[in-house]
Amino acid sequence: MAIARNLEADPAETAPGRDIQRDFWLSHMRIGFGIFLGETLFVLVYLGLTPHGPHRGILKVVAVLWFVCASLNVLFAPRLASWHRRAQFSASWSILAAFGVAGVAGLDGGIGSPTILLLFLPAAFAALAFSPRVAGMCGLATLVSAVLVWVTEADRTTSVEAALVLFAVLSGSLVLSVAASVNRTRRENHERLLVERIAELATTDGLTGCVVHRAFYERLGAEIARSMRHGDPLSLMVIDVDAFKSVNDTYGHVVGDHVLAAIGKVLEAQARSSDVIGRMGGDEFAIVMPQTDARAAMALAGRIREAVPAATEVPVTLSIGVSGLDRSTPTTERMMDDADFALYEVKGAGRDGVAIRDTGSAVPERRPAIDRAPITS
Repeated sequence: MAIARNLEADPAETAPGRDIQRDFWLSHMRIGFGIFLGETLFVLVYLGLTPHGPHRGILKVVAVLWFVCASLNVLFAPRLASWHRRAQFSASWSILAAFGVAGVAGLDGGIGSPTILLLFLPAAFAALAFSPRVAGMCGLATLVSAVLVWVTEADRTTSVEAALVLFAVLSGSLVLSVAASVNRTRRENHERLLVERIAELATTDGLTGCVVHRAFYERLGAEIARSMRHGDPLSLMVIDVDAFKSVNDTYGHVVGDHVLAAIGKVLEAQARSSDVIGRMGGDEFAIVMPQTDARAAMALAGRIREAVPAATEVPVTLSIGVSGLDRSTPTTERMMDDADFALYEVKGAGRDGVAIRDTGSAVPERRPAIDRAPITS
């Protein structure tokens, strides 16, 4: 429902989502850097077992530098996982790792070096976490780096057939990496939409499209906290359909449901996108209005009261109570009590009106002024 747009998440409310993402990247980085650390140890062991190969001194220095970098990444993985550029860092590391492996293979004799097989790891790592485009870039980096190793071989001992087989396998891993990333992304998007739909159903009234009672109170509390933080005005409106039981008794519950649905649409049309519209009970609604003072809240209440009769199948009137935030007692209970007090005053005065409880008044009982201006057709 459209009114669900009003339940825009407060920054603090999105913290659990950010923690989930951080946990994912922390786990992924630890696995990736841990594997890279293990492969570095493999290279050091390989170099120790082949002491007479080419460029052993340089390769040992490179392997030690790899080991240090991988160890630092594992050590700082929690901080890296919280970084807003963690995805770009991880992707850049994967691409650099591919060219690093190619460089080691090139110094170790070219395509024939067993270290060239480590090129499959960056592509596999990319398929597990990155978008299809980035996974493709990582896979392409492995293929290009292998081609560069073969092209730059000083003494080409590897046959063209063997090189082509390697390139074919790397090309296949590139396609598989992108395909896996595409499928994973589709599944994640589907799951995200499903979660959003479930959240919408849990917080939205199906008949009127308004926020349900529980979610409305949560948002009201968040808006009170925001208002106290920034010093902005905040108003609350409680709306009751006059004699709604007689509508059901006279016209039936189906017509009554149509009336409530029509009122929900009127409230959505009259309120701003930043306002939160809630259905508090059978025939009672409420609107929390951020950055809205009493005068603006009363004006909105008047427009709603005028618009509803023309939008419903049968004639109905509204009693509306308005309250402002009492900064001496900034609680949801106080705001609702003040708005209810004003609403009861309208009911007691004959219904079909708007009243506001002035929390700044010096009169002890703070009786509201009731606006009972006639509705013009």
